[in-house]
Amino acid sequence: MQTKPHRSAPTTTGDVSTSANGHTRDEAFAEVLQQTRVDLAAVHRITVLEGLHEGTWNHFSAAVPGRPGSLLLSPGQTHFSRVTASSLLMTDPGGDVVEGTGIPNISAWAIHAPLYRARPDIGCALHVHSPYMTALASTEGWRLDTRGGQLAGVFHGNVAYFDYEGIVTEDEEGERMAEALGDKSTLIMANHGALVVAASIEVAMLHLVSLERACMTEWMVRAGGGRIRQVPLEVAEAVAATAPDGFGERGYLDGMKAVLDHQGQDYAA
Repeated sequence: MQTKPHRSAPTTTGDVSTSANGHTRDEAFAEVLQQTRVDLAAVHRITVLEGLHEGTWNHFSAAVPGRPGSLLLSPGQTHFSRVTASSLLMTDPGGDVVEGTGIPNISAWAIHAPLYRARPDIGCALHVHSPYMTALASTEGWRLDTRGGQLAGVFHGNVAYFDYEGIVTEDEEGERMAEALGDKSTLIMANHGALVVAASIEVAMLHLVSLERACMTEWMVRAGGGRIRQVPLEVAEAVAATAPDGFGERGYLDGMKAVLDHQGQDYAA
């Protein structure tokens, strides 16, 4: 897909009738959209804290609440440590940038848009080339041992795999990724990295960190010459059953944003 040119357009959110709490629909939309922007920007900064980023490369997205097909995307050529709520790009269903200045990463729209079209349940998609998952994804014949421990169990029965096809620039390649992902939450991309999707930004980020830690553990066991001590199948299944809601955790993102706030980071700007 050719990179879409930037164009400016007014934000339209329907009529201006008043909701039960006294806010107009426009005001309610603006509040939800701003919170989504802040959370997605925070996730970029958390990715830096956790050492999962690649500078200005990689790309994250979130569905725009109330606007099917519209996405918030990482601003291309911006280091993850400098992404802010206001610098995120909003694209319309055709891929045109309607808010923000600049263009997305060359692969961002091609990978992310087909995912949301195929999976209306997705609220956030995170793609990285983090060290341990990429190393293992580049290992001949590797498959994540989802019975390898607590964090690996999160992904039991929930991982799909995709062969490397080069740098993704066309929607058709993204569509093949969406087809490979199916109804799962995690796509391991051979010789490339991984993609994690979830209904919320919080759960997607929690799963991304969990995946890298699970891969790190497996890598260290292998490097030490050992073998994974598998947990019983029913235990892995029980752990996986808690994964879609973030293991019942509802404070992860707030806790991590508190760290960013303590550091004086400007992600919410």
